[in-house]
Amino acid sequence: IPNKDLPYIYTGAFAFLYPSLRESFGLPVLEAMASGVPVITSRTSAIPEIAGEGAILIDPFDPEAIARQLIELEENRIRYEEQVQYGLKRASIFSWEQTARRLLDIYNHLIVK
Repeated sequence: IPNKDLPYIYTGAFAFLYPSLRESFGLPVLEAMASGVPVITSRTSAIPEIAGEGAILIDPFDPEAIARQLIELEENRIRYEEQVQYGLKRASIFSWEQTARRLLDIYNHLIVK
């Protein structure tokens, strides 16, 4: 899928299921969150750190648990909306602006020393 088409796919999805076994960062998780889509993802590698404590984390080898989470999102509109809001908030802390601010803070701290 070309990168230019990803926003349309994310925003048109009911949820983003990402049962990755290994991940160095988890950019697709953040892209989906930023698009307002609930994310169900693995509790492996770096993903829990990126997705955060409020994310729906699953064992990628447990299809029943994955199905239960999808059904929960389908049947519980409040939970669905909570995950949408959580994802939007979580994704916002990984913006380029936030990264630049943190880097500037580090530089300023080093200069002061």
